[in-house]
Amino acid sequence: MNKPIGVLDSGVGGLSVLVEMYKLMPNQDYIYFGDTKNVPYGTKRPEEIYNYTKAILDFFVKNNVKNVVFACNTTSAVAYDKLKADFEGKLRIFPLIQTVAKSIQENLKNNDIVAILATKATINSKKYETEIKKYNNNLNIIGIDCTGFVEIVENRLYNEKSSIELIKSKLQIAKDAKRIVLGCTHYPYLVNIFKDIVDTEYYNPAICLAEIVKKEIYNPQKDKGKISFHVSKDPETFRQSAKLFFDIQQEINLTELK
Repeated sequence: MNKPIGVLDSGVGGLSVLVEMYKLMPNQDYIYFGDTKNVPYGTKRPEEIYNYTKAILDFFVKNNVKNVVFACNTTSAVAYDKLKADFEGKLRIFPLIQTVAKSIQENLKNNDIVAILATKATINSKKYETEIKKYNNNLNIIGIDCTGFVEIVENRLYNEKSSIELIKSKLQIAKDAKRIVLGCTHYPYLVNIFKDIVDTEYYNPAICLAEIVKKEIYNPQKDKGKISFHVSKDPETFRQSAKLFFDIQQEINLTELK
């Protein structure tokens, strides 16, 4: 019997990763945890992010999970190294940034501009820059703090004037980029708006991450896989916000973490 893959995020953003994984691995079981009580992670202190994520990983261990996908750039940026050590022998973790960094720089030329749209915590960590430059040290990497984008997605504020103005102000910084990285799993929800502002290549790390996870661990079962959804607050709000990526028909479990 296959053990479920754990997928975690601060809210609905990680569903953009789950949907790509489900396309490639429909016969796999999944447990998704959205920490809606503490969203957004990107404005939190590193020790807070670590504590929130550790509680989710403890939950996964109790639920027979052996492989976990960090469908959260912020957690991958600031908490992965310590959590990997904490859960050595218990969980295999696939951190988003570190897993896809090699792919991001492929087919780019020296001095090309790569813009990273991400949360404040991710940008401050410089983790994307560090990881990408392991493979190509000659790219110009611009990190753009997109504080506020997560709230736009979580609260479905796509059409608000203030939302559009905020997005335009951030995307203009990336107007000369050869490739723009959606460095937060909430941002694929906004990519159609982005494309109307800056017409360039948008890189969605979720697609590469799903491909790598499939290659590394997929052992399909005969039956179609099951997905269980858990959130730490407001299941119905989560359901409504998720609809752009995932129309959740089943029960969403309200799960308190300790």
